[in-house]
Amino acid sequence: MTMLEQTEVGIWQDLFTSIIEDADSNLLLLDDEGQIITLNPGFYWIFLETYGIELKKGSSLLEAMEKINPKLTEIWRDRFDTVISGTPIKVEDVFELEGRKYYWEIHFKSTTLPDSRHIVSVFSRDSTVRKVYQKRILENEANLRSILNTIDDSVWLINTNYELIDFNKAFYRSYKLAFGVRLSRGKSILDLIPENLVQLRIMWRERYEAGLKGRPGKYFDSYWVDKELRTYEVKTYPIVENGSVTGVTIYSRDITLQKKTEDLLKEQNQELTKINSELDRFVYSASHDLRAPLMSVKGLLNMIKIDKDKEATEHYLKLIETSVNKLDNFITDIIHYSRNSRMEVIPKLIDFNGLVNESIQSLKYMDEADHVRSIVNVKTEAEFYSDPGRLLIIFNNIIANAVRYHDKWKKDSFVQIDITTDNSKAVVKFTDNGIGIADEFKDKVFKMFFRATADSKGSGLGLYIVKSTVEKLGGIIRMNSQLGEGTSFEIDVPNLKASVLN
Repeated sequence: MTMLEQTEVGIWQDLFTSIIEDADSNLLLLDDEGQIITLNPGFYWIFLETYGIELKKGSSLLEAMEKINPKLTEIWRDRFDTVISGTPIKVEDVFELEGRKYYWEIHFKSTTLPDSRHIVSVFSRDSTVRKVYQKRILENEANLRSILNTIDDSVWLINTNYELIDFNKAFYRSYKLAFGVRLSRGKSILDLIPENLVQLRIMWRERYEAGLKGRPGKYFDSYWVDKELRTYEVKTYPIVENGSVTGVTIYSRDITLQKKTEDLLKEQNQELTKINSELDRFVYSASHDLRAPLMSVKGLLNMIKIDKDKEATEHYLKLIETSVNKLDNFITDIIHYSRNSRMEVIPKLIDFNGLVNESIQSLKYMDEADHVRSIVNVKTEAEFYSDPGRLLIIFNNIIANAVRYHDKWKKDSFVQIDITTDNSKAVVKFTDNGIGIADEFKDKVFKMFFRATADSKGSGLGLYIVKSTVEKLGGIIRMNSQLGEGTSFEIDVPNLKASVLN
């Protein structure tokens, strides 16, 4: 070897020694006999502080360890023999120093020289901090998973390939109930949508794509879950790392009860608006209709004071009686309207023959009631339950109208009442041969305070009360009428027997 070559070798050796000594990690080189070729200060001090072993170049590592810690010597001898055989080793040693645990990651590797000798390199570094962070990460992950699994709402995460990164138990359960599919991490969430639900797959792909482009989303869906249609509020949030979107987090909340409550509030608000409108009309019309007969009575009383003629007085009293009766009928209609609106339905066993007879008897003192013949046909196939008070209101109003508006030019005026019952409902049909209703008024007869003419005899509330009462009982009413021929009302009322027996 020339002088120049020797110089170059020396330079490289010095450079190599400098690198080893200045390295942040702990480095140790051994020959195939376990003699220390070189080591840096880090390895020297860690062995001295940890095991109380002072390592020196040229000395045997295993002999130095044998004097202090025979058990440790056996461990290192096994590692040395394994590495010399050509198998690299990576181990982790744990030791305590001043009551604190330290973790060391140690790599063993053997290199064969041209002359067939072996050099074993030992590289170690302190992994304590990393271990602590790993433990914290695992604890945080466990805490996060615990939190996710205690949430009733569904949460799932996907990556840019639509693969499920993670999901909570709520999502797993609801997805299985909705689609019969068991979720699995690492699989495409789109592939887990049943093949026959093509439009659903397209819809969710668009949502995921929007999220992966950095756009959060908010959606409302309805799905059949466990044989019940449920409504969900779905929100998507892009996962951003170092300025790039790496996935999407999806949050789904069951708002079925909230939606039902909102729909109920809407219905109630609409009903309240309708009631307020009707109340305004009612107050206006009722005040006018109540005042009219009272003013008539007041005027007639003044006429009696002025006119001393006995026959005239009797005439005035007859007119007063008519006004009082009209006022009484109107007040009765108001009471019926109020009761129907406020009181709950109270089902009882119905005797239709007795109910119809009671209604006819209560109306026999009406003017010209004796001019209208009653025909009653009741066919009962099953016990029928409903609210007798409300049924009586319906009967009274329709029969009273048949009396009021009978055709005076016909020799035989009648009202026919046909009733059939079964386990599901009662069908009640009223048919008269009275004056009938003109076509232009047929769509208005059930409205509040409707009167065809100023000379109409009723309050204008009768048929409105009938329709409201039928609807309160859960039934429907149909009318058919021909001017000059008569009118028929057909009413279907459900049998409430089941609600009573249960």
